[in-house]
Amino acid sequence: MSRKVLIQIRRGLEKDIVTLAVGELGYCEDSKKLYIGSKGGNILLAANKSFGDMLKTVYDTNNNGKIDMAELADKVPWDGIIGKPNSFPPSVHNHDISYIKKAPLTWNNLKGV
Repeated sequence: MSRKVLIQIRRGLEKDIVTLAVGELGYCEDSKKLYIGSKGGNILLAANKSFGDMLKTVYDTNNNGKIDMAELADKVPWDGIIGKPNSFPPSVHNHDISYIKKAPLTWNNLKGV
């Protein structure tokens, strides 16, 4: 049984996007982003030419190259951290001179250290 139903999606320029109703879709014709309305506001579903799920516009809102939550974590004083160890005892390292001279210091060399 076929249905003849037309689903409308709100569309326009991103600067003009309104708060969408819960479940309502909004497509930004200029930025090619797709949003859906929720109780907490618009949620970005997809962005043109984006890869993965970490969009700079969402996670680095001030565009300074550092994730906003990492900036917030940097502002917590050390005595405000819970569950941290009381001390940091030294540990034995068994790296002989041949290991140190083996290769130039690079990130790939350090990953296994």
